[in-house]
Amino acid sequence: MSKAKWLWVIPAALLILICSAAVWRAASGGFPRLEVSGFPVSREEYVRAMYQARNEVLSDHAAAGISLTDWSRETALGDPCKLVTERATEILTEYYAVSTLAVERGYLADASLAALERELEELNAQRQEAVDSGAIVTGMLRFSLEDYMTYRASAIRLQFTNDPENPEFAVTEEEILERYQADRDSLYRKPDDLELHFLLIRSGDLEAEELESLRQRALKTGSLRDALAESPGLQVYFQEISVNAGTYSVYARSHGDILGWSAELGAGEISPVIRQEDQLCLIQCLSRTDHQYTPLEEVASVVVQSIRESRYDALIAQRMEAAEVRGDLDALYRFTAEQLP
Repeated sequence: MSKAKWLWVIPAALLILICSAAVWRAASGGFPRLEVSGFPVSREEYVRAMYQARNEVLSDHAAAGISLTDWSRETALGDPCKLVTERATEILTEYYAVSTLAVERGYLADASLAALERELEELNAQRQEAVDSGAIVTGMLRFSLEDYMTYRASAIRLQFTNDPENPEFAVTEEEILERYQADRDSLYRKPDDLELHFLLIRSGDLEAEELESLRQRALKTGSLRDALAESPGLQVYFQEISVNAGTYSVYARSHGDILGWSAELGAGEISPVIRQEDQLCLIQCLSRTDHQYTPLEEVASVVVQSIRESRYDALIAQRMEAAEVRGDLDALYRFTAEQLP
């Protein structure tokens, strides 16, 4: 073949390669190359993480009082598409941090997402087979991929913290005491026994000055109930509760604000008039028994477990920080923006 003909063949070959690449890229939906912790991430895997991230970003905006309707417009929290992209890669990074650690410790044979999908398929088939044979199956009949990822991550965490072969398993007495003292106010303080009388009124139904007048009478008589004798119209708002260890969780849900506002009241004390959003409140604490803290001996096993869990969480955080995300991240951002409504 002459030199002139070769000059025509080479550009034609290049054109074929370019067209082939374009066709492949179109078939893959324009998803760019992405690798997390050395594992290639497919379009399907990324999209799954992306929609989980989308829901979290929506939730964050709702919590901040922001209605997120335009993903291309920056908000007070940042660029929504960038936030979703970063969170999606973080979700994938966390998955591989957990899975690769589990492989190293012998809890898993394969850290890939493909292996997880095979496990899920086998598990769902086993559960369906059990149901078909008349056996009792507890929990979900069929796991979604997202549910199974959460389930398996929790199982790995539990297996890690209960594995005596792990160097992180041993806990000293000094560590137990230090953790107990650090956590006892938030975790190991027994709820006080207390009796409360109170009025909780919509501010539009009563002027704060009228409730203050009631408070002054209660201070003189020493009793909120007795002071109400001169204000019969307010008696409909009067309530009383008796709180102890057995009922605390119930009242914490139904009367959380009342418990919070009365936390510093001693026996016989009456609160100031409390103004909170569209409510007015007046509280008298009739009695209070302070139970202090649950003794360390009673919660030592819980403290030990919390230490081991903290060590596990720290290992996962270290692995996530050291993980590498490789690929065309600008193209990944554009891909994310195209997928979001």
